[in-house]
Amino acid sequence: MDAALDHLNQISGFGRSAPLLILILGANFAITAFHSYQEWKGTGAPLWRNFGAIVGLDVPDRFGFPLFTIGLTLALWGLGLIGIAGWFPLVGSVGRGCAAGALGALIGARLSDTLVSHVLLHCVGYRPNPGLSSTPLYILEALFIAVAFHAGLAGDAKSAYAGIALGAAVFVAVLPGLWLLRRVMPAWRRDAWQRWQPVPSWALTSPRAM
Repeated sequence: MDAALDHLNQISGFGRSAPLLILILGANFAITAFHSYQEWKGTGAPLWRNFGAIVGLDVPDRFGFPLFTIGLTLALWGLGLIGIAGWFPLVGSVGRGCAAGALGALIGARLSDTLVSHVLLHCVGYRPNPGLSSTPLYILEALFIAVAFHAGLAGDAKSAYAGIALGAAVFVAVLPGLWLLRRVMPAWRRDAWQRWQPVPSWALTSPRAM
């Protein structure tokens, strides 16, 4: 705990405050969990079926749920631990550059997920979009990180900018990646979702096994 408090003191103006560290980490974890839950159980199809429908790919639940719900949630929680607490399980304390990169990646991921995965798709006619209603929390957290942890980000600006770019690129790459997967998995191909039309019925039911 002492190392995490020292880290918080170095990257922010909060000092060595254990209650604030717990509060900030708890909020970060809760926002991620809430958004992931919405993407899984929100209106319409779960996110992996929603995205698959856009490109015409029937992604099986046994791949979509572990990757889009469990894997992404754990990855974002990991970034929060590294950036905010300066610590990661089995590794211990991390360096300034690693923490700055994690904070940058959180900012990039929050903004890119909001704009690319949700707002843009909603605006061009792919509705409903599971998780859209919780994206204002993502924007608020990204702004909070940029302001509250400015010292940590500025302490290694190159790592922070690289993290922002990497965090953003992950979400930009999702639909192109699924489109490429469609080309190599012909058994998963379906008619693509047409903009301004209801979600295809095949995307609303559990996909068949591989």
